[in-house]
Amino acid sequence: MLIHVTREGETLQSIARRYTVSAARLARDNGLASGEEPAAGQALAILYPARVHLARRGDTTASIARRYGVSERRLWQCNPGLITAGPQPGERIIVSWRQNTLGRFETIGYAYPATRRELLPASLPSMRYAIPFTHEVSRLGGLSQLNDAAMREAVKESGASSLLSVSNLREPDGFDGETVHAILMSDEAQRRLIAEIQALLHERGHCGVDVDFEYVLAADRERYPAFLRRLSAALEPEGAPVYCAVAAKNEDNTSSRLTAGLDYKAIGEAVSAVLVMTYDYGCVSGPPMAVSPLPMVRKTLEYAVTRIDRKKLLMGIPNYGYNWPLPYEAGKTRARSVTNEEAVSLARQAGAAIEYDEDAQAPWFRYRENGAEREVWFEDVRSLRAKLRLAAQLGLRGVGFWNLSRPFTQGWTVLSALFRID
Repeated sequence: MLIHVTREGETLQSIARRYTVSAARLARDNGLASGEEPAAGQALAILYPARVHLARRGDTTASIARRYGVSERRLWQCNPGLITAGPQPGERIIVSWRQNTLGRFETIGYAYPATRRELLPASLPSMRYAIPFTHEVSRLGGLSQLNDAAMREAVKESGASSLLSVSNLREPDGFDGETVHAILMSDEAQRRLIAEIQALLHERGHCGVDVDFEYVLAADRERYPAFLRRLSAALEPEGAPVYCAVAAKNEDNTSSRLTAGLDYKAIGEAVSAVLVMTYDYGCVSGPPMAVSPLPMVRKTLEYAVTRIDRKKLLMGIPNYGYNWPLPYEAGKTRARSVTNEEAVSLARQAGAAIEYDEDAQAPWFRYRENGAEREVWFEDVRSLRAKLRLAAQLGLRGVGFWNLSRPFTQGWTVLSALFRID
């Protein structure tokens, strides 16, 4: 895979000619709409196929897959949109990519069940597990209802599997550590929670469970992994894995409310896999900066692998960015969330050139809106490739995306080109 950074005056056609690729395919792989030109500084993935099938009338993804000895799912990964539209006569269907891959990887991704249905087919074929977010847990161990039928159907159609999501989110107030504390202090609440998890796994066809308890109290540092061990033991006879999402930290003992109750080593020993949420370093209330700066991600994960088996570890990757008003005032300034594709559109519309921070390994730009200056940080093919390379270098189990509810065509295309998805 090559990456081209668009210069002022370049067009999609001129870039396509330079690399001898199809302009239509270049646009599709990078999420550009019909007739849309790349923004100055926008990074484009240049992908070369090893094998291509020219679709004929009567072809289906199943017939093409049989012909070349690949799975339908692999065709969907290499050809965003194919899962819904099917092969059209004259269409060039990518069977495999020519570039070297980084090996095999496990991928998981969260999504809100209310996600627009047309967004999911682009990402789900590249996920091993998709996670409808979330069943909120009560202090008595009960789980809230979640209308996730449409998402579970989309997951099944894509060939992925799903995990049940359980969290201490208490909308609209955020994650509540006291809820977790109440459960951990009550044997009855734990029994009820485990029983409801088992019931939902059977009822909804999930393969396992993902536990996302955040702001665990420091007093519950030993109780939390003990509960995870109990849950794992209960699900083991059914072959259902227990995944756990944890906030990022880079030392054993911290005073942060977010991580004080997390014992990485004990948690890692208690569950099947651990997703470290290596994102939101740049956040809504903080100063403008990369959401997931690579040096901080590396520091967190280099600590994590000393506490958790790296074959259980997944790197968290953000599928979003933030847009800050300037000047930043601590305690006052609030950023707004943007999608990666929205960020590029903003730059294009404002005529702003996208920059790239080589230290953070993240794209950013400034522009003016209603007379005020704003700063945007987001993710693109360069930042994603840097993170995927780090995950491969560290020998991790894989990566997890928060979240699949936002478009990122370029990201899913690159993921399928660089890795064989387990």
